[in-house]
Amino acid sequence: MRNYGVYLLWLYLPKKTSLTVGRLGTFSCSQGVYAYAGSAQRNLQQRLDRHRRLEKKLRWHIDYFRQAAQFLGVTVFLGAPKDGECRLAARLLSLPGAVLPIKGFGASDCLCASHLVLLPDSKPDLVALGNAVHDVELGAAETFTLFDTGD
Repeated sequence: MRNYGVYLLWLYLPKKTSLTVGRLGTFSCSQGVYAYAGSAQRNLQQRLDRHRRLEKKLRWHIDYFRQAAQFLGVTVFLGAPKDGECRLAARLLSLPGAVLPIKGFGASDCLCASHLVLLPDSKPDLVALGNAVHDVELGAAETFTLFDTGD
C-alpha cells in the first residue's frame, strides 16, 4: 500500500472559539464543520494518527485548531502528489457558501489563501462532500473516507 498522499480532515468546532494559531495570530472561529486539506509525502498513516490525537507537541497550524475541534473523519487520496492539497483546498473554497476562516492557515509553504475551510451546512453529508471534490484531478491510486465514532 502506498504510504503517501493528500487528505481532507473533517472537523467540528462545537462553539465559537478564540484560537491562537502559532505565529499566525489569534482568530475568532465560528461554530461549524470545517475541512482541512493536507498532505504527507511519506508516513501518511502516522500523520493521520497524529491528527486524531489531542496530546502532541503543537507544530502545524492544524495542531492548534485541532485542540478545540472534534475529529469527525478523513478522506484520503492515496498516492496523490503534494500539490493535490492545494487543489483540494481551492475546490472546497469554491463550494457555495464555503468560508475562508483564517487567511494563510496551513498554507505557509504555498500561495493558497488557506487550507482550512468552514463549510456552509452545520450537518453536512461528508460522503457527499468527499465525492464533490472527486472532480479534482489528483492521480490518486485509491480514495476512501473513514469516520470516527468518538473523539
